[in-house]
Amino acid sequence: MRSSKVLKAICGFGREVVIISVDVLKTARGERGEVEVFVRPKQRRRGWCGRCGGSAPWLDNGGGLRRWRHLDAGMVKVWIVAVARRVDCAACGPTVAAVPWARHASRFTRSFEDLVVHDAIVGNKNAAANRYDVSWEAVNNMCVRLANEALDRVDLLEGLTAIAIDEVKYKKGHKYLTVVCDHVSGHVVWAADGRSKATVGAFFDDLGPRADAVAFVTADGAGWIRDVVAVRAPDAIVCIDTFHVVSWATDALDEVRRQEWNKLRDAGAARAAKQFKGLRFLLRRNWENLTMRQRETIWALETANRRTFRAFELKEGLRDIFALPLLQARRALDDWLAYASRSKLAPFVKLARSIRTYRASIEATIEWRLTNGIAESNNASIGRLRTNARGFHSAQAFITMVMLDRAGIAPQLPWTTAA
Repeated sequence: MRSSKVLKAICGFGREVVIISVDVLKTARGERGEVEVFVRPKQRRRGWCGRCGGSAPWLDNGGGLRRWRHLDAGMVKVWIVAVARRVDCAACGPTVAAVPWARHASRFTRSFEDLVVHDAIVGNKNAAANRYDVSWEAVNNMCVRLANEALDRVDLLEGLTAIAIDEVKYKKGHKYLTVVCDHVSGHVVWAADGRSKATVGAFFDDLGPRADAVAFVTADGAGWIRDVVAVRAPDAIVCIDTFHVVSWATDALDEVRRQEWNKLRDAGAARAAKQFKGLRFLLRRNWENLTMRQRETIWALETANRRTFRAFELKEGLRDIFALPLLQARRALDDWLAYASRSKLAPFVKLARSIRTYRASIEATIEWRLTNGIAESNNASIGRLRTNARGFHSAQAFITMVMLDRAGIAPQLPWTTAA
């Protein structure tokens, strides 16, 4: 078998690359070995512009030989060496010609960049830089280059019909990103620094006339989202997230529990107050997740502390409504609001007013079964990126990694794609 064929297989080159020769470089003791593979593109009458990709006539040999870092082969570093020819592009002028093994203006081959960025996504940039013996800045530039290339190739905002809008924290000091997800693909399609009406407005600015096609928007009860959606996508059905509505009821229950606990302390019943305080996590759990012994403890509250038992009933009752068909849910919600309003529990009286405000969105959630779960799932993965990186210096750096990981544009491993 010819050595050039073996080298092509090792380097992952196809027919577009011709291997000329190979040279093993001398290195000092203790340093990694290095191999230079001299190549050239397949001869063609015209070249391709490295910037715009258009066909153009050859101009000259540019700066002569140039090296690109390639995937390691065993214990040695591999460098691809070739003449950096130039073309005379009608649109871009004299430009370095595109080569099949590397992106324009990069010192690394495509395969090397794809592998490094993949490791930066699943780990972090610093670990990827140490693993492949390159600088952190080089890894960061690779991430930006690949993200821009992918986003130029595909329009993530095209064809949106159902979206989820939520915020995710990226830095202490109330620093947030606004993240928009597509319910159909499950991918993040847009992200920007900040959480305000202006930020949501910027998303609809980028969406443009296509906002008319958005039929569903899921979000929490935040006014900075709902107010903008009402103006920019007035025909969209807004579904409020189930988790947030139930969390409001859970917080109201906890407030009632604290009130009863303080009453016991003020009455001098320290031991009873201590036992009552221990019910916090029990009361916050869902009924179906309680053991029989824990349920007996809840039942005992009906005689021991009726206010807390009533609050627990209201919390569980609200949860049950979201599992009902729409017509039954409407009747059950009427009953729940009446019960909460006359419960003499101030937190639930206040909650009933909020439920009435968001009732249309709650009924839409029950009818269409759309929640912000897809956004919360992406936020969990985004949190992993933040944790692995130990934080980000800027929002844009964070957004780049979010889009690479969660927008479906992450590079594949080099050996999974055809040469």
